[in-house]
Amino acid sequence: MKKIIFFICANLFLVSSIYVYMPIRKAQAVDIGLSIYPPLVKVVIKPGKNITQVFKIENRSTDTKTLLARIIPFTSADDFGNPNINPGSTAPWLGYFSLANSKISLDQPFELKAGQSDQLILSVNIPADAPLKDLYATLLVTSYSNTIDTKLIGSSVSATIGSNLLISVSVQGAPPTILKIVNFLPESGKYLKIGDYYFLDNITPVFFTALAKNDGEYTAETKGVFKISRNEQSPIELQSVLPQYVLSRSQRRLGTLTDSKFYFTPSFSMIGIHSVELDIRSENSNASSKIEVIFFPGKILIGIISALIFIRLILRISSRTKY
Repeated sequence: MKKIIFFICANLFLVSSIYVYMPIRKAQAVDIGLSIYPPLVKVVIKPGKNITQVFKIENRSTDTKTLLARIIPFTSADDFGNPNINPGSTAPWLGYFSLANSKISLDQPFELKAGQSDQLILSVNIPADAPLKDLYATLLVTSYSNTIDTKLIGSSVSATIGSNLLISVSVQGAPPTILKIVNFLPESGKYLKIGDYYFLDNITPVFFTALAKNDGEYTAETKGVFKISRNEQSPIELQSVLPQYVLSRSQRRLGTLTDSKFYFTPSFSMIGIHSVELDIRSENSNASSKIEVIFFPGKILIGIISALIFIRLILRISSRTKY
């Protein structure tokens, strides 16, 4: 037994000694500090015309950065408006873009010193025979290194920032599009649907969700209101719809400034049929949708029925004990 204890203690001492005397390298943080402005640009260009957009890029780190500017096509990735950017993707219209800087060109590395900023002057030249449609691209700026640090231990970190470009090639200033509101529903699990009516409890908070679907060829914008009213009277609830862009042939979740849903807390007195409406009005698209909901005191009735059953049970037990 003593030999086993001695063996365990000796091993623990050996392991502890290795950790104490082992040389440990300090961890080094990487200072990224890149920014670009504006982060989003939306323009309408007629065929045969060109525009110039200036972007400010700033190096807020303490090191000089070697950067690479590229134009990358993107598509819609999900219902929340996130772009799907694949650096390896290409498109025939990428030749429309160039940089008008004297010392900076697309796909060519350039330096930006620590604490300094520079301008990227993007030129977009649309041919006269260009198809009338939307072009979705990202001005992507990536930190770049063409040397190998032999003293580097671990992983090297690079940074990528970008500005999304929504470019509509059209002969109209506000090209028309087709915007619909789909899947306008109360929160799942909070309603009972009978026919065209949604039954909701009148003391339970509820979310309403909806999607804006753009079936047109151009970007649409969501500006409007969410409202709840009864008998065409003044609205009981009014909420502004968050203005956002819906890309061509895509859909996007509608919401408010604070959430991707419409939150509503009914009052105790709200009983009966109410109209819940979404109305969108913008320069190039109009859409509306309405559902009928019936607020009823479901939880209150359950509570009253449960209380009556409990009281009746107590009375029965009391009457039996008397005999």
